[in-house]
Amino acid sequence: MNDAQPRPNEINKVSSHSQPALQAEPVRSNAAKTEADKQSEGEIHDLSGISKTPDSPTLKNGPAGILGVISWPFRKIALMIEWFFGVASMICLLTICAAIPILQFITLGYLLEISANIVRQGKVRAGFVGIRKAARIGGLLLGTILVWIPAFQISGIFHDAQIVLLGAEKIQPFGINLAIVIVVTIIYTLWAWIRGGKLRHFLWPAPIRFFQSVLKQDTYLKVVHGFWSFVESLQLKALFSLGFRGFLGAALWLLLPILFCIGGTLFPVGIRGISTLLGLPMLAIVLIYLPILQTRFAVENDFSIFRDIQSVRATFKRAPIALWISMLSVWAFALPVYLAKIQLTPREVFLLPTVIFVIFAWPSRMLMGWAYGRAHQRKTYRNAISIWLSRLAIIPIVFIYAGVVFLSRYTSWYGDWSLFEQHALLIPMPLLGG
Repeated sequence: MNDAQPRPNEINKVSSHSQPALQAEPVRSNAAKTEADKQSEGEIHDLSGISKTPDSPTLKNGPAGILGVISWPFRKIALMIEWFFGVASMICLLTICAAIPILQFITLGYLLEISANIVRQGKVRAGFVGIRKAARIGGLLLGTILVWIPAFQISGIFHDAQIVLLGAEKIQPFGINLAIVIVVTIIYTLWAWIRGGKLRHFLWPAPIRFFQSVLKQDTYLKVVHGFWSFVESLQLKALFSLGFRGFLGAALWLLLPILFCIGGTLFPVGIRGISTLLGLPMLAIVLIYLPILQTRFAVENDFSIFRDIQSVRATFKRAPIALWISMLSVWAFALPVYLAKIQLTPREVFLLPTVIFVIFAWPSRMLMGWAYGRAHQRKTYRNAISIWLSRLAIIPIVFIYAGVVFLSRYTSWYGDWSLFEQHALLIPMPLLGG
């Protein structure tokens, strides 16, 4: 009995030997534990920015640690390539939506969300919203196109055989080959979509996994659930609502000045001059207030903000130089689209004006969000010199842009009614060739 029970001095001795081992274990903070738990549970993080990847690898003992250190640069390069591919995919998706009626509001909503996201997070890189998701969609479309290239090539051969060869017996082998290729391509494409639709899924078919899971009902239930979860994460309804209300608020401000500008050519001779003299100054004044109003609406998501003119003046006083730079970019980056509207766009390149619109509107909205964010964070006004210099400097800019808008009716294919195509603040009209 005495041998089974250690003496008190032995207990202290054992404790003294085991204590350093317990002290050597690093104590994780609550934030680190929470982050580790999220990663272990497979939580999906926002990967819109490049800088959200780990900064450096951790050297561990054993082959796994060495392989991790060696593969770290390649993982970083792969993430950067995916990010740039996502930006290109986002431009393509926004271009397609901008050229289709009704879907145009999604494009405008996304552009407004860019500014709002920068203001909320206080970082310019927050303007790249949903880049990883766009890369996912772009990879699915690109992989599908690549997979179907052989089928299109064989289809062309089959049609050539119908022209050159005579007799159904000679053409029949070409038709059978085409049918086999189409069936195999359909199965291959659907299997890649079921696995997630990433580009690597189109490059390797995973045949063993195919035969293991193709007949399981759970496979298709997961696909349906994952698809609708991904669609819900795109927040298309919220973007459409934001874009539509942002369009409506800006259109109400622009309606009266544009009607006066149009009246400069449609009204009788005695009234044309008066209409122009009223329309141009009104348009210039609206152009001063509207970008800030629209950005604030996107941040607060309140339609009544379009009636609050006093807040625009207060906002401008808190960051006059930054807002002057951003508004200069809004009007300067809107000018290239007017060059694309001089002639009716041919059907072969009907997306060209919308591509130009998206490429130039994106950075201007980012600058607008950056400038408004600076004003939003600052509680005091800047000095009177910078405020008045910025006010005086913005007047010639808006009058020059208003003059370009007024003269664009003489160069645009749609004439006077092209004045309603205020793509700097609204949406680009579908420029489909005739």
